[in-house]
Amino acid sequence: MLELQSAGLNKDGSVTVTLDGKEIRLVKESDLGAIKAGAVKAEEALTNLRIELDTANTELDKARQDILKEQAAREKVESAVAENSSLKATVADLMSKVAGHEKTSGEVKDKLTGRLRTILATQHRVDAEKIKDMSLEDLERTEAALGLVGNKSTAANYDGKGGGSGSSSTLEGKSPLALATMGYEQSKSK
Repeated sequence: MLELQSAGLNKDGSVTVTLDGKEIRLVKESDLGAIKAGAVKAEEALTNLRIELDTANTELDKARQDILKEQAAREKVESAVAENSSLKATVADLMSKVAGHEKTSGEVKDKLTGRLRTILATQHRVDAEKIKDMSLEDLERTEAALGLVGNKSTAANYDGKGGGSGSSSTLEGKSPLALATMGYEQSKSK
């Protein structure tokens, strides 16, 4: 059996009763329906808030993923820029080397052209005025053409056995001292 020990009326119209040492709050049935309706609304509001929180967390996760992708893309671009700048330095270095090689090549080509003109004039007896403005390629073709027609270059022969422009008959049987004296005399007369 239950024993009612004390009862008290609260300001909100509820009654607090102590039964078997435990406090129990009793409310009117009409107030209980309103409290239940309020609890249902609170539960619905809590459910809606949880859904909104889940949606916000999903959007936050997506935003974090986008940020990570953007950071990765930025790092890739920065890496490409660094590589590009090192390539620019390499290209600049190579361009300066090419310019130096072109200058050297031009100097060597000029020397070769001059020597080929000299060879054509002295050994093939080509008029120097006719070849003074020819390019290296033209001079090389001229030399090849002279070789085809049988005009071969001959080096001067200083041993007294022919060759060169002098006659060998005047040099035969002469001593080296006599040959040197003749050469000296000829150079003085010119």
